[in-house]
Formats: sequence, structure tokens, C-alpha cells
Amino acid sequence: MKTPTPTACVQVRLREARANLTVDVQCLVCSTELKYHGNTSSTIRHFTAKHGAAVNQGDTSVDRKRELDGALVNMVVKDSQPFSIVDDCGFKELVALLDPRYTLPSRRVLKEMVVKRYEEEKTKAKAVMQRVEAVSLTADMWTSINMDAYQ
Repeated sequence: MKTPTPTACVQVRLREARANLTVDVQCLVCSTELKYHGNTSSTIRHFTAKHGAAVNQGDTSVDRKRELDGALVNMVVKDSQPFSIVDDCGFKELVALLDPRYTLPSRRVLKEMVVKRYEEEKTKAKAVMQRVEAVSLTADMWTSINMDAYQ
């Protein structure tokens, strides 16, 4: 079993219970402590009963992961979010609630996805610019306190 990192959102505590080792897992939604004995049955039962959601035990499909990754890239770009948002506990909790099967990319992978999107958009913009016959540019070089433009 991997030792959780200090920044892990899931609080896992090991303790000796009678003669065998058990693991306590804490639900990220309601903070209920659950026992973990090598499978996810109790956590799925808890999530379904207490949070009214059917849990699909399969992995997120490739298409769905691609869609969610794209939405994450859009949010990071549009809202000027740092790549480190994927390490924030609150954000992880939100994503886990919205789609428990989705695994967030690391900072490094998110950065690579943003750079790839930038290159794609740059290529599209160049293609559009190559098709136009003329371009007209204007610049507002100075604006007064009253917002009067002077050129």
C-alpha cells in the first residue's frame, strides 16, 4: 500500500485492530469514516445510500476523459487558473463529486495539454489570416480620464 503524500485529500489512517491490519478511509463528501478491507464495496454502498448516486465502477471512457480534460484546459485558460489547481483539495473534492471515475491529470500533463491547445489555436489563427485579403488595424494610443480617445 502506498503511503499517502502530505497533500493527499483522502485521510487514511492505519491502525492495528485485533490481530489484523485495517484501514480507515474518510468520505470526501460527508467525512464519514469507513473501513477498507481490500475492495471498494463498502465505499460504493455508502456513496449510493448516503449521497443518492449510482456509482459506475468502470473506468471513465476514453472519449469522456478527453471531454473532461478539454473542459479542464478551457477552464484553466479562460479563468487564468494555475496548473497547480489540480493539486488543490477543494478542486479534487469537487471533481470527485461530479465524476468519481475521472482522474485529474498532473500539473505537468495539464501544462502539456494547454501548450498543445495553444499550438492548435495558433495554427487555426494562421490559417484564417492566410485566407483574408486585407487586414485593418487601429490603435487607441491615449485615453483621457474622461475616456476621450486621442489618436
